[in-house]
Amino acid sequence: MSIQFSQGKLQDQERKTIPQQVQCNMQKEAQEAVREVVTEVVEAEVTVKLGREKGQPRQPQSQERTVDWKCGQCGCNDANQFIRDGHYRRELQTGWGLIQNLPVPMLECQCCKHDVACEYTILEKYKRFWMDLSQDAFWSSGCSQSLRDICDRWSATVGHPVGLRTVNERINQLSPLVHRFHHTPFERVPEVIQLDGIWVTITEQGEVVVYDRRNRARHERRGKKMVILVALGFWTENGKEKREIVDWQIAKSEKHEEWEVLLHRLVERGAKAENGLKAVIRDGCGGLGQAVELVYAQSVIDQRCIFRQHQECSRCLPDRTQRRGSSRGKKAIDARSQCRLSS
Repeated sequence: MSIQFSQGKLQDQERKTIPQQVQCNMQKEAQEAVREVVTEVVEAEVTVKLGREKGQPRQPQSQERTVDWKCGQCGCNDANQFIRDGHYRRELQTGWGLIQNLPVPMLECQCCKHDVACEYTILEKYKRFWMDLSQDAFWSSGCSQSLRDICDRWSATVGHPVGLRTVNERINQLSPLVHRFHHTPFERVPEVIQLDGIWVTITEQGEVVVYDRRNRARHERRGKKMVILVALGFWTENGKEKREIVDWQIAKSEKHEEWEVLLHRLVERGAKAENGLKAVIRDGCGGLGQAVELVYAQSVIDQRCIFRQHQECSRCLPDRTQRRGSSRGKKAIDARSQCRLSS
């Protein structure tokens, strides 16, 4: 790394160019390190699949050595019939930038002399974006970042424009995983489940067609109030308290019909009293209380959240500006007494 420094204090232009040069050199070093690591890993995977080191002659064996790679022509999956056949060069776009001239090993089948379809663990064929960018898309989408913001960051990283569809296709890969999560039985049922609704604004596509600055027809987008029904589980694991979200559902309201869908799914996944569920914690929402009563029918403890009760009691406190003898203050004191008795 060669960067020219002046003997005096750095001027305005030097204060800008020197950090840029340092950042550029750091990116080049990171790209070279990624190239070396990826090359080493794929070479190690080829060695494990073939069962012999590079340069070691192939020994004919009577017993087949079946692997998950197979010849694209004859379908042979016997690793004893595969040999190394050089490398091909490809590009790989990563979170550290564009990796060029990445050597990828090739294999040849000795039965038909055709190429073997190698599906590497960390390197997918015909996939130009590496797994770190896909993880970045999942994380950024979960943090409510827009597709355009993700595309702009990807474009600045890899050095060329990235389309919205490219990022959206990767985010949509989570749909089958989410469906599997909602229907997978619990490995260990939480002892306590806390239920609550979180109201958010979700942008949806409307029916009205508008034109943007480029005179392109676009459906008008508008915000719609929706509620996320969340089930938070609590239990003890290896002597430590553990808590995590065990299920959720996007609904239009907090009526008991919406809550019943979530509660029935929890029961189907194993959240029952006979499997270890002891209590359900909830707020004072009438729909939620009715749904818990219908689904669990007093088989578990139905506990009101103490914090919610405290909030409701605090609303009954009289205004400090009101005098004790006023009629409004007396009504507030009576309401507070009734609230304490009911709780």
